[in-house]
Amino acid sequence: MKVDFSQGNWAGGALCYAYSYRFEETPVFVQKEDCIENQKNPGATYGYDNISLLTPEKYGPGTRLSARCAFEDLGAPLLVLAPRMEKDPRGVSRYGDYIEVVLWKNGVNVWRMWMKNGEVTWKQLLGVDFPVSEAEIHTVSATVGTDTLQITVDGRKILLAVEELYPSFHVGINACEGINRFYEFEAVQG
Repeated sequence: MKVDFSQGNWAGGALCYAYSYRFEETPVFVQKEDCIENQKNPGATYGYDNISLLTPEKYGPGTRLSARCAFEDLGAPLLVLAPRMEKDPRGVSRYGDYIEVVLWKNGVNVWRMWMKNGEVTWKQLLGVDFPVSEAEIHTVSATVGTDTLQITVDGRKILLAVEELYPSFHVGINACEGINRFYEFEAVQG
């Protein structure tokens, strides 16, 4: 499945809006000519809309997911793996247990998020520092093994062992902590 986010090429279908239980807000992306973008929002946590699009169907080990994306300042476009989604009382798709593969100006981070006492908590699994230029389009990808993530950013490869990696999961993208632009997203079951 490949999604082109340029104007006139994306109508939703392959991906659906879903929101982490970390945030109450449920904003949507703004369509630009060649991408989708989140917005500055003084009322939102971190001052920017936090938005996710996930696949309704689940994938498994061997899946390769990738995004062509860009960011400004502290923007952090990321890939998401979530073992389940559910509807909250308002009918909004939510998720609380997930893994984030995060691109930002100082490299790549991987975070494991989980529900604890009704709230999302987290632990950093990886932090690799290297400069990533702002406002340029980058490709970030992850190939999911049974207990590893093979992460690639603009040709730089990182292998991470992950204990108790999900046997099946929804995949997608998230705009976090600044302006993020997504041009394409692809998920291929290996």
